[in-house]
Amino acid sequence: MDLSVIDCFVKVADARSISAASRLHRLPKSTLSHRIRQLEDQFGVELFVREGHQLHLTDAGSELLRHARKIRASCDDAVTAMAEMHKEVAGTLRVGSTGEFGTTVTSELLYAFQKTYPQVILDVVFLSARQPFTDVSDMALDGIFHWGEPSDVDYVSRRLATASYGLYASPDYLAQHDQPANEDELALHRGLIFRSTTRLQPWYLSRPGGSETEILLTAALTANDYWTLKYFAVAGQGIAYLPGFFVETECQSGLLVPVLSEWRSRETAINLIYSRRRHVSRRFKAFVRFCMEFYRRRERDQIPRYFVEKIARE
Repeated sequence: MDLSVIDCFVKVADARSISAASRLHRLPKSTLSHRIRQLEDQFGVELFVREGHQLHLTDAGSELLRHARKIRASCDDAVTAMAEMHKEVAGTLRVGSTGEFGTTVTSELLYAFQKTYPQVILDVVFLSARQPFTDVSDMALDGIFHWGEPSDVDYVSRRLATASYGLYASPDYLAQHDQPANEDELALHRGLIFRSTTRLQPWYLSRPGGSETEILLTAALTANDYWTLKYFAVAGQGIAYLPGFFVETECQSGLLVPVLSEWRSRETAINLIYSRRRHVSRRFKAFVRFCMEFYRRRERDQIPRYFVEKIARE
């Protein structure tokens, strides 16, 4: 089987569109279409069905994709093995991450890693918070940045840092509505609330001495995206419950300030996890070591950071 055909199939499956795969990988649409027809003719099955503007895998397509990812991973491992004979850290590193990590923790770390190991090609895959680890295994990821401890025993977990949620609002909002002095006064404020697939996220808070509380304000905004909540908080539209690492730059710039700063969620681990069953390449061993040291020298390296700018009002 021609590996270039398999590669084109995976590109189209990931993009869910021949046109999108063509733009993303700068390949002619005619080439991609021809490769897909080759596979369908070879196996005598349809690999995709069209729904609207998107292509969706058939059962046969899903099965082929599972094997195709393993084939590509094996090829990449072969390239890595050859590079390792020359003691080089090279090849493609496939890393999974959720959205908030992808634009804060993950992006900073991967940027610094590639500056150190420029021969490594990075392939970052964004995952949903509830995506099963079986799906992750099928995607042949080298490692995953994961909030909390993995429940799957087939994964090794390396703790990188800990983080907690707190309450944040803009100085402009607090100038208009006053800083709450306690949790009872907090209930009078506008909430910017995260919405999961099943419910609104309560604010779980505790403080030194063991006091704990669970709060859910009247929502001025609900969203299933933390960047949207942060944007509205910076814009002065209410109080948001956000991870500390996610608002670090905005707090340093004075765009956000803590509200009831003694109240925070319990600490949760940020882990790098990876399968026990997969071959650990030289590049991934270097990556694990790098991740473990990253936060100790983060400030020294002056790594570029994401943040929400102050809203300009004409």
